Amino acid sequence: MGTTWTKAQQKAIETRHKNLLVSAAAGSGKTAVLVERIIRMISEGENPIDIDRLLVVTFTTAAAAQMKDKIGRELDKKLNGNPGNSHLQRQVSLLQSAHISTIHSFCLNVVRNYFHYIDLDPSFKIAEEAEITLLKSDCLADVLEKWYEEGREDFHRLIESYSYSKSDTPIEDLVLSLYNYAMSNPWPEKWLKGIGEAFRINTVDDMNNSSWMKELIKYVTSIIENLAEKIERAIEICKDPDGPNAYLPALMDDRELLNGLLKLSSYEEYARALSAVSYTRLSSKKQPDASEAKKDRVKSIRNEVKKGIEDISKSFFFQPADEMLKDMQAVGKVMDVLSELTMDFMKEFGAKKEEKNILDFNDLEHFALKILVSQDESSGELVPTRAALELAEHFEEILIDEYQDSNLVQETILRAVSREHRGEANIFMVGDVKQSIYKFRLAMPELFLEKYKKYALTDLDDEGNININQRIDLDMNFRSRRVVLDFVNTVFEQIMTEPIGGIRYDDAASLKYGGVFEEPAWENQGETISEAGRVCDRIADNVELILVTDEEPSGDITDDLSADAKAAAETDADAVDIPGLDDGDDEIEYTRKELEARVVAKRIKELVSPESGLMLYDRENNMYRPAELRDIVILLRSMTGWADVFVNTLMQEGIPAYADTGEGYFQTVEIMTILNMLKIIDNPMQDIPFTGVLYSRLVGLTTDELAYIRLMERSVSMYEASLIYAREGSNGELRGKVKDFLDKLHTLREMMRYKPIHELIQDVLDMTGYAYYVMAMPSGDRRKANIDMLISLAVSFEKGSYRSLFHFIRYVEKLRKYNVDYGEASVMGEQENTVRIMSIHKSKGLEFPIVFIGGLSKQFNMQDQRSKIIFDSSYGVGPDYIDIEKRTKVPTLLKKVLQKKSWIDSLGEELRVLYVAMTRAREKLIMTGYVKSSNDLGMRKDFSFYEMMSAKSYLDLVLPAMNNAGADYMKITLLNEKDIVLEEAVRQKFLQHDLKELEEEIANAQKDEELRREIKNRLYFKYPYGNETGLRVKLSVSELKKIGQFVDDEESEILYADTGTYMPLTGHKAGAPVDLASGKLSGSLKNIQGSSDRYIPDFMKEPEAYIRGTDRGTLYHKVLELLDISQVHDYDSLLAELKEITKTGIISEDDISRLDTHKIHAFTQSGIAKRIIKAKSTGKLYKEKQFVIGLKASEVYPGQTGDDLVLVQGIIDLFFEEEGKLVIVDYKSDVADDERLLADKYRMQLVYYKKALEQITGREVKEMIIYSLYLGKEIYIT
Repeated sequence: MGTTWTKAQQKAIETRHKNLLVSAAAGSGKTAVLVERIIRMISEGENPIDIDRLLVVTFTTAAAAQMKDKIGRELDKKLNGNPGNSHLQRQVSLLQSAHISTIHSFCLNVVRNYFHYIDLDPSFKIAEEAEITLLKSDCLADVLEKWYEEGREDFHRLIESYSYSKSDTPIEDLVLSLYNYAMSNPWPEKWLKGIGEAFRINTVDDMNNSSWMKELIKYVTSIIENLAEKIERAIEICKDPDGPNAYLPALMDDRELLNGLLKLSSYEEYARALSAVSYTRLSSKKQPDASEAKKDRVKSIRNEVKKGIEDISKSFFFQPADEMLKDMQAVGKVMDVLSELTMDFMKEFGAKKEEKNILDFNDLEHFALKILVSQDESSGELVPTRAALELAEHFEEILIDEYQDSNLVQETILRAVSREHRGEANIFMVGDVKQSIYKFRLAMPELFLEKYKKYALTDLDDEGNININQRIDLDMNFRSRRVVLDFVNTVFEQIMTEPIGGIRYDDAASLKYGGVFEEPAWENQGETISEAGRVCDRIADNVELILVTDEEPSGDITDDLSADAKAAAETDADAVDIPGLDDGDDEIEYTRKELEARVVAKRIKELVSPESGLMLYDRENNMYRPAELRDIVILLRSMTGWADVFVNTLMQEGIPAYADTGEGYFQTVEIMTILNMLKIIDNPMQDIPFTGVLYSRLVGLTTDELAYIRLMERSVSMYEASLIYAREGSNGELRGKVKDFLDKLHTLREMMRYKPIHELIQDVLDMTGYAYYVMAMPSGDRRKANIDMLISLAVSFEKGSYRSLFHFIRYVEKLRKYNVDYGEASVMGEQENTVRIMSIHKSKGLEFPIVFIGGLSKQFNMQDQRSKIIFDSSYGVGPDYIDIEKRTKVPTLLKKVLQKKSWIDSLGEELRVLYVAMTRAREKLIMTGYVKSSNDLGMRKDFSFYEMMSAKSYLDLVLPAMNNAGADYMKITLLNEKDIVLEEAVRQKFLQHDLKELEEEIANAQKDEELRREIKNRLYFKYPYGNETGLRVKLSVSELKKIGQFVDDEESEILYADTGTYMPLTGHKAGAPVDLASGKLSGSLKNIQGSSDRYIPDFMKEPEAYIRGTDRGTLYHKVLELLDISQVHDYDSLLAELKEITKTGIISEDDISRLDTHKIHAFTQSGIAKRIIKAKSTGKLYKEKQFVIGLKASEVYPGQTGDDLVLVQGIIDLFFEEEGKLVIVDYKSDVADDERLLADKYRMQLVYYKKALEQITGREVKEMIIYSLYLGKEIYIT
C-alpha cells in the first residue's frame, strides 16, 4: 500500500517549472516529500529525466548518504514491479555518481572541472583541518611581525586600543573573527574595505541619514509604541469601577509624552526630548473605593514605562550628537587599520595555500563563485559565466535541503547554475526557518524569510497569470501527540513574532495534528501490561514544567514528601528521625543543577515503572508498550557544566545514562598521558610532561621515587636527573626502572625520525602495555576508543604538509587554546537501554518518545554583545572608542546599535532553538528549571517587543506563556530543596534501618561460632596501612584547605570532590555542637562568619537575600585581580573602573552590586596598594604564580605519622619585589573582628606560599601580608 500524501505534500511533489519554497514544519515529512519528488521526476511522465540531471544539495554529508540510500530503496521497489524497465536500471547505475551532496562537495566538483578558468593548479588537494589551523596561526604571526617591524603609528594605536593583554591573542582573535565574517560574504575584500564606510561621516546629518541610524530610530519607535500600549492598559484599569481614577491625570500626561516622542524622526530630536522628560506625580488623594491591587498594578506599569524611557536614554543618548560624531570619526581610522591588517592576513594566507597547493572549504566556495559568476563593471550586476551556463543547461532542477541554513555565498553559487538568467524557474527549496539554529556558523535565515514573505501561496495571481515563485506550507505534523503540538503552538504563538524570530507564528506557521496515534482499547493489551491500570489511563495527556527552588518552605516539614516516604515516616518514626536530621553524616547538600537532576531522575523512575509508568504507542506493531529508558532523552542548551551533573546523578540513582558532551577529550587521563609521552619523545627537557610520564602508569614511579631522582641533581632538568640516577642511583630497583624507561624513550626518539606519528603512538602502547592498562580501568572500552581516536587524528594530521611530531603537538595545543574539542569516543549502541543526554543542536532532525528539556533557567549567552568590537554581516563593525592618551573607553553609537541588533538576532535564535527542542517529543514533554521564589510561579507577560527584549532565559518565556494560557493539560510543579533532601535522607535512613534489622536477625540465628569469627574477621578486616593508601599523592592548595591545614573561605568545602566523604573544617571538631537555628558554629571561630555556612543546608538558613561567604570571597578576589588600582584616584574613578570590568563579561553588574565597594576603595587607598602600584610601574608585580612543592604526609594530613612525600600544587595570587626581596599579599574577605584570629587562621597558607616562592625564585620573602577587606587594614604574618 502506497503512502497517503496530504494535499500540500502532493502539491510539493508534483508542481514543476517553478521556484518553490516549501516551508516544512517540524515532523511534516520534509525528507519523504523531497525523496518522492526526485523519484517521480526520474521515473514518471512521458520523458523522465536522468538522476544526474538533478543537483540536490544537503546540509551534511550524512544527510546526502541517507538521501541516496532512500532513493535507492525506492528505485528497487519500482524495479521489483517492473524489472525490465531500462530507464529505471539506468537510474540505479547513475545513483552513486548523482549530484547529491553538500554545497562544498558540489563546489569541489566545479573547481576540479573548471580549474583552468582561474589558473588553478589541477593537482591541488583539500587541506586537513589541522593543517589549516596551524597555517592560519603561522601566517597571522608573520603578518603581525611584519607590521611591528614597520612601526606604523596607526597600527600601534590599534594594538594599544584593543590588545588588553601582554600577548597578541586579542588582536589575533579580532582578525580571525573579521576574516570569518568576510568569507561568509561573496566578495570578502570588498566587504572588508566597506566596513570603514560607516565611520566616514562629516556631519550629524550624515549620521542621521545612515542605514544603521534608521535601524536605531526603528528600534526606539518600537519600544515607545510598546510603552504607550502599557500606559493605555493602565488608563483602562483606572477607568474600572474599582480602579484608581485619581491617577488618570498623570497617566494622561504620560500618554501625551509618549505620543509626542512617536512623532520624532531624528536622533537630535529624540536626544533633546528625552533629556527634557519629566513626569506628573500620581495623586496622593485617598481613594477608599479603589482596589489596592489595581492601584499597585497601575504604579507597577508606570514604573515599567519610566524604566523603559530611562533605558533608551542611557543606551543611545548618553552623549550629545556632535560628541558621538567625533568618536565615530576617530575610531574609523583604527577600523581602517584593522580592515587593512585582515586583508594583509588574507593575502598571506592565500599565498601560503597556493605555495602548498592546498585549498580549504572557504576556497572551494569562493573559487567556485569566481568560476561561475562575473561582475559587470559598469552596472555591478552579477553575470553567469560560460561555465555557469553549461551547468545550468545540464541541471533540470536544483533542490536545496535545509535552505534556512544557507548563507549568501552559497545562495549566489546556486542561483548562478539555475536557469533564472533565461527566465526559467527551476529551484526547489525546502526547510523551516523556525529551525534555523546555526547563527554561530553565520547562516542567514533572512534568505528564507525574504522568499517566505514574497512568494505567493496560490498557483495564479489576481490576473490569472502563473505565479512563477510559489510557497507551499507543510504544517501537518506526523510525529507528536496532539497535547505536545497544542503546547508548542500555545507557547510560540505568544513569543515568536516577526521583530524577534523573523516570522510571525500564526495559523500558517502552527503545527497541525497528523493523527498518527491509535486510540487504545479500553481493556488491557497483551500480557506485558500489569493489572495496575488500563492503557488509556497511562497515556501522556499533559505537558509538565517541574521547577525547583531553595526557598524556605512553609508548613510541616513532611507535607510534601512522597506518599511512600511520608507513610514510612509515620509508621516507623524510630527508624527515621525526620525533624532533626542532626547526625553529622546525614547532611545532604545539592547545587541547583543537582536538584534539577534529582527531580528528573525521580520522574524517570516513575515513567518507566512497569506497574504505573507511561505507555507508548508502537507504530510498527500498532500496539502500546511500557516506556523504557531508551525512549528517554534529556536535552540541554549547553552541555558544559550540566551534562556531567545529570549523568552522575542518574547513575547514583541506578539509572544508566550516557552524554555525548562533545568535550573533555583532551582532559581524559589516557589522552593526557600519551600526549605527555609524545611531548618528551619530541623534547625530553620539558620537566612537567616528563615528570607526569614518570608518575603515570607508563612508568609507575611513586612520589618518593620522584623525589629521590630530583635530589640527585637539583640544578638540572628532570630528564638529566634521571640520566644521572640511571647511572649512579643508590636504589637498585629504582635505578633499574629508570634505566628501562630511558632505554624505551631513546628507542622511541630514534623511531621518531622515520616513523609516522600514528605508528609511533602504537609503538608507545606496545612497548608499555598501556592500552591493556586503560582497558582494565573503569569505562575501559571508552578509554581504548579515545586512544584509537587519537591515532585517527594523527593519521588525518599526516595528510597535510605539517607532518612532524613537533607540529602535531603544536596542533593539539592550538585545538585546546581555541576550545576545539572532540568529546570522548562513543561506545554505546543505539539499542542500549540507557537514557541519552545531548545538546539541543545535536537533536535536530531526531525524535524521541519522551523528552526532558533541562536547564530552562540557565541565562542566555550574551558574550557576543560584550566584546570590544561587535561584528555584523550587514553593517560591518561596531567598536568601542578608546582614547589611549586619556585612557578612557566609550562605546560608539554604532556599537550600541549593533549590540542591540545582535541581541535581537540572538534572542530570535534562542526561540528557534527552543522550538527545535520542544518539537523533538513524540509523546511526552517535560521541562525543568529553577526559580528563586514561589512568587515567581504566577509570572505573566504580554510578550510585547519591549518585554521580549528583557527575557534572559527560556523560563522567562515558557512560564508566563503557560500562565497566560492556563490550560488544564499544562502541569506546573514546584519542588523545594528541603523536600528533595528529606526524601533522600528518608531513603538513606530506611536503608540503614533495614541493615540493622538484618543484623538482628543474623544475631538471633544459630551460629557456628568459629565460622562466624572467621567471617567477621574477614568482613571487618582493616588494612594496617589504610590511612596511607587513601592519601592523595598530589594536592592543590585548595585541597589542603579542605582537609584542614587551613581554611580559606573562598574555596573551603565540607565535601571532598574526589571521594564524596564529609570532613570537618578546621576550627570545628567533629561532633561539636551546631546551632542550626542561628546558623552559627560554636567554638573558637564563632566570630568569623562563613566557615559554618556549608554545615547548614540552604533551606534551613535564615530566609534573607544573601550571598554565601564563599561566593562573596570569590567575587572580591576576582574583582581585585582584574582591577587596575593605578587608575583609581577617588571613589568615582573606582566605580568607573568597576564598570569597565563588567564589560569584559567575567564579572556582571549584579555581582558588583553584591560587594561593598567602599571596602574595595579603602584598599586602593591603603599603604600596601601604593606599594603594589609602585611595583607595577617598575615591572616587578606578579600575579597568579603557579608552584609545586614536596611536603611530608605528616605535614599535610592531620593525624598522619608517615614520611611519604606529597606534592602540593597551588597558585599565589600576588607578590612583588621590593628592595631585592619579595612581599606576598593575600586578600581576605572574612567578617572578623579580631585580627589575631584571622592571622592564626591563614598563617600556614602563607607559610606554604613563602616556602614555594623562595624555592622557585631563590629570593628571600621579607613580608607576608593579609589585607582584610572587612577590617580595612594590613595584617603582617610573622
